[in-house]
Amino acid sequence: MKSYQKTSAMLVAAGILSVALPQALRASDIDDLSARVKELSAQVDQLKKKEAADATTPNAAATLAAATPNTWRPWTTPANPYKPGDPSQTVTGPLSATIKGVTFTLYGDFDVYANHMTSSSGHTINAFEDGAILRSRWGIKGVKPVAPGYEMKFTVESGFNTLNGKSADTAGQPTGGTGSVYSGRLFDRQAWFGVLTPIGEFRIGRQNTTIQQLGGEIDFAARNLGGVINLFGVPSRYDNDVSFLSRRFYGFTIQAHYAIANSLAGVTTTNSVNGNIANIGNQCVYQLMADYKKGPFTAGYMEIVAEPPAGGTNAAPPKIGTNVVYLNPYVNYDYGHGLVWLAAVHSNNNGNTYSGTGGTGVVLFNGGSPLGNTGVTANSNAGTLNNGSLADINTYYNIYQGSASYVITDRLNVGALYGWIRDITNHVKNAHGYSVGAFYDVFKDTHTYLMYDVIKNDAGAGFTQAASAGLSPNFTAANDVNGRKITGVQLGCMYQW
Repeated sequence: MKSYQKTSAMLVAAGILSVALPQALRASDIDDLSARVKELSAQVDQLKKKEAADATTPNAAATLAAATPNTWRPWTTPANPYKPGDPSQTVTGPLSATIKGVTFTLYGDFDVYANHMTSSSGHTINAFEDGAILRSRWGIKGVKPVAPGYEMKFTVESGFNTLNGKSADTAGQPTGGTGSVYSGRLFDRQAWFGVLTPIGEFRIGRQNTTIQQLGGEIDFAARNLGGVINLFGVPSRYDNDVSFLSRRFYGFTIQAHYAIANSLAGVTTTNSVNGNIANIGNQCVYQLMADYKKGPFTAGYMEIVAEPPAGGTNAAPPKIGTNVVYLNPYVNYDYGHGLVWLAAVHSNNNGNTYSGTGGTGVVLFNGGSPLGNTGVTANSNAGTLNNGSLADINTYYNIYQGSASYVITDRLNVGALYGWIRDITNHVKNAHGYSVGAFYDVFKDTHTYLMYDVIKNDAGAGFTQAASAGLSPNFTAANDVNGRKITGVQLGCMYQW
């Protein structure tokens, strides 16, 4: 616009000069000046046409910005607490409404897939399953400003099986001898409230672990179907959890959680030193997390530590006074067209699965966990709380895993992974696995995925495939799992709302 405005000014000046020229000016000079005026007029027309074309043709940056909101990546991780009062960071959506100052947001997803798995025993599973990348769920989030720099927040979330409509939490957890206490709880995944402050969030209630939240920092499938670390079992959430989640300052962020067992209906709790299973009031789980982001690099560390009942070593038979640990350093790098992840785990949270109680009747060499994944269980073989009953707690493992992704288009990305599980205590429960996968965005909120995954157990190991939700059906017979190679192909679709 400025270019042809200057040219127009030159035309006006030229016209004034042509009038003011003395009569004695030669006719040839007048002809030259007229030709120059016509040339400048043509340039003005060209500039106007170019301005109009530029206004209607988006540049590459604008095209990319328009495409970005439609792009979904399974490795996207939850944001750190935002600055209170910043409306651009408040989580809302098409299913949001503000009532009396409280903004409520309804959200959820459906995730179903076809699963074909084969064991080297010769047995095959063909089934529809729920929850490869995200367990199907629904939830409500709420936020209300209460003072400058402060907001009250809450989240309640429940999982379900899309294929049959059942609640995700169908097991009786725990049993107090007379019946289930937690079976069918309404909000099995999350139920917490807290306050957002200028430095971060303080929360209390049933919350996800840091390791559950930050699966996107671990591998291309966000530590779900296809991940070797996921085969080991990931402690997911705890009741009675008090936590602090900081905002990111100078690249750093931290989290701290502390959960303690409460007395449960039907279960007699005691502070005596006999350490029996009823003495759950002494048990606790704490978590720490810290990471640092600078440019394309992220480096972090997460840990979960679960203490056994106090005084348990005086029981008959004695309880095992070992802490359950899950230690997880990680690093990843965004190279522009995808990410590269490196992660490791050191843990004793794995062991045999049994056909009976009391640590007898071994079925699978792996799959049990002294520190369970989802709820409070008070039996003698497994549980969210460390009950000090499993001898497997004295077997430690190291897991090493590398993964990479590549974004082919704004809708299609692919990834691959390799991992190795090492039994560093007895050196017999080793396994390794790998996977490749592709994710395609059909629509903005609808995504399809295709996975190919392999698990190879050593003769003394018995790991099976795992996803966001437990596979049902899965291989459970010893002959199909222990020492076997298990190969799977999964094709699924996820809709987020």
